[in-house]
Amino acid sequence: MKNLFLICLANIGLLLTISTCKSRGEPSDEQIENAKTAVAAIRDILFVPTDATLLAEESLYGTNPEFMPGCVTGYILSAYQTPRNFEKILAEDREVLKAAGWEPSPYHSHDQSDFDILIMGTQDYFEISDSPLRSDLLPVSVPNDSKQNYTIYYLELSHYDPSILECRGG
Repeated sequence: MKNLFLICLANIGLLLTISTCKSRGEPSDEQIENAKTAVAAIRDILFVPTDATLLAEESLYGTNPEFMPGCVTGYILSAYQTPRNFEKILAEDREVLKAAGWEPSPYHSHDQSDFDILIMGTQDYFEISDSPLRSDLLPVSVPNDSKQNYTIYYLELSHYDPSILECRGG
């Protein structure tokens, strides 16, 4: 009876050890939750013009243990509608985000009138475009209002844990 008890206890211990271990390269549950929380907190303080209407929004996270071991990315994809043209929205976003500590990404051109990427540190990225950024993940139904001329624009906010440089192998 004592041996049976010890065998059962050993099996329970083995099961607990297996269930709490992650495969090599997978981010921890805490890392995933931190990325989701961080991207949501940044989303809450981002500038949205008063005349913009949210058409669609999706919160996601992604991992790729094979290519970026130990990394997780939190995403928020959004689509907005506004009566203003995109160039005005882009100029205003650039100005407001720069004042809040965001900087133009050193990895991208900033002379385009239809797209831009800004960063904060090495973990947070903000993309704005007049074309869908991820139509596979954020399908948007464009309103059929032929009387009004609206601009649809798209945002992607990403938070990398750890930094994108560490996720890409530095």
